[in-house]
Amino acid sequence: MTDTRRERRFRELYARHYASILAYALRRSPDRTEAEDVVADTFLVLWRRLEDAPRQDEEIPLWLYGIARRVLANRHRARQRQERVAQRFADLLAEGPPLEEVAAHRRNARRLLEALLALSEQDRELLMLSAWERLSTGELAVTLGCSENAAAIRLHRARKRLTEVYKKENATSGHRDDERLRLRRPHEKRHTDE
Repeated sequence: MTDTRRERRFRELYARHYASILAYALRRSPDRTEAEDVVADTFLVLWRRLEDAPRQDEEIPLWLYGIARRVLANRHRARQRQERVAQRFADLLAEGPPLEEVAAHRRNARRLLEALLALSEQDRELLMLSAWERLSTGELAVTLGCSENAAAIRLHRARKRLTEVYKKENATSGHRDDERLRLRRPHEKRHTDE
């Protein structure tokens, strides 16, 4: 079938069957926009599969109804998936902390990272070994090649400098501390000279 004949055949079938497919979709769709989308998808399939369309004119509307039925079923399944995802998201939001709390935590984390980058390389490395690599003071001592007491004192001083930079930058920028600056692991004991 040449392109011209193909286009002429499609236009003829579209003109002849548009109204009946729209009526079919309107009776099964929640609103007119949805029904028109179903019709558009149905005729898109017709355009792509025009060579597969029945040769007998009286069978074409039945074939188009079959396509429209599958389009409606696919849309219904997609809508159900979207509703399940939305419900899962709503459940997660209900289980998790409020969005304002998450946003405040992210702001604090960003400011903490900025303060960390303002420190000397030695202080930054020490704090990262402690907080990110989760090394205890004993493990820090081995890594740094010093006594455990010296490692604890260095860590305490690095934390103190970080806290000062963090508070100074927040005061300069006009931010208030949304939550206490935490640099130690929850189970870690505070050093006696803190």
